[in-house]
Amino acid sequence: MNFRNLHRKISLWLVPMLLLTAATGVTYRIGRAWFGMSSKSGGDVLSIHTWDWLGNVPSLAILWVVGSGLLFLCFSGLQMLWQSRKRLFHSPQKSRVFHRLAGAIFVLPLMATAVTGIAYKTGEACDFSDETLDFLMVIHEGAWLGNALKPYYVLLLGLGMFWLVISGLKIVLRKRKDQSMSQSRGEMIANARGMGSKNTGAVNGEKL
Repeated sequence: MNFRNLHRKISLWLVPMLLLTAATGVTYRIGRAWFGMSSKSGGDVLSIHTWDWLGNVPSLAILWVVGSGLLFLCFSGLQMLWQSRKRLFHSPQKSRVFHRLAGAIFVLPLMATAVTGIAYKTGEACDFSDETLDFLMVIHEGAWLGNALKPYYVLLLGLGMFWLVISGLKIVLRKRKDQSMSQSRGEMIANARGMGSKNTGAVNGEKL
């Protein structure tokens, strides 16, 4: 299985949802912790973050799609990091180097966030105990670091997500551009060779 191609294709589909999830998660936690965001405003932001504004069943389905997609990107990213470990920081594209570096730093926290986010939402639907839900949320938003550091954890994780998504998108678009240019050059060369063959045939015909 070519994880690299799947990684690129799935990431393109998930870009808007991952960016929205990261932005609303950071906005909620930072707003509540540092800027006195009201409970009502926080609830509205959190509703977008968890997709609750779509309803119970659709929100759970989308959360599973986004969370599972993020987990796949993490696992496939780890596999690619392992394959390129000897040339991890050697690439003509600086964005690719920084993408790999950010992936190596944030992969485990992102996996923990995805797993606990899915588990928390599923737990709400399946009536998990409050203790279990609280435990999942402690891991999800970094409360195990303490209330003082929790906003910083969410902020760093959100910025890491943003960087991975944007730099990954830049890599994919550049790859497609290079492939398109290579294909165009190949077609031009083929056409030139075809014209050369026709001209040669015409010259030989005149000699005959």
